[in-house]
Amino acid sequence: MLANVLPERAPTLFLVDKDTPGVRVLRTPRYMHTFVYEHPEFAFEDVALPADAVLGELGQGYELTRDWFVEERLMIAARAIGAAERALRAAVEWAGERQQSGRLLEHQLIQGMVADSVVDIATNRALVHQVAWEADQGLERKMLHAKAAVVKLAASEAGGRVVDRALQMFGGRGYMRENPCERLYRDLRVDRIWEGTSEIQRLIVGNEVAKRGLDGVLSFGTGAAVAAAAA
Repeated sequence: MLANVLPERAPTLFLVDKDTPGVRVLRTPRYMHTFVYEHPEFAFEDVALPADAVLGELGQGYELTRDWFVEERLMIAARAIGAAERALRAAVEWAGERQQSGRLLEHQLIQGMVADSVVDIATNRALVHQVAWEADQGLERKMLHAKAAVVKLAASEAGGRVVDRALQMFGGRGYMRENPCERLYRDLRVDRIWEGTSEIQRLIVGNEVAKRGLDGVLSFGTGAAVAAAAA
């Protein structure tokens, strides 16, 4: 839980067990995606917490949240590209067997959709690997925050494009609940919204360029090399 601690209204993170007195679930909304975990809405009424429930330090809530977003956005990007590949493989297998004035996969408009999808997957997978590697190398966290925004924006948008094409290649069959593309179509849509919308990612990248220039965001290398380029 993120709360403002008085009197300074310092944003602070707390670990709160849902069985703590005063905590209750208001409702558990239903979403279009089918993830196994839920996102209930909680109410807190006179909830008493011990000092060791504070996560980090008082006033460090936004900083910790921003730091956590780096790994979360990389994870979303990896998941989006993995789902895109799953959808494309299913669609290509189907198009390779489907007979409609010859094999569907031999039609140029279908081949164009496949080619665009391959490019979306290959380029974004390489970008995810690059920034994940830079994170392991100790890239300066503010720069990594900007690069994670680049990855999340690019991969979530690309994943949506690929799954949309894959569903289209299946035709009406792609719209059936028994088809994997139908579920992926629903599941991936949220990746352009949570952990920062695509619009927020654009603001993060644009602000980083305005503050420190293009070198850091566009460079590739170890943490020390990238930090030096951005200095």
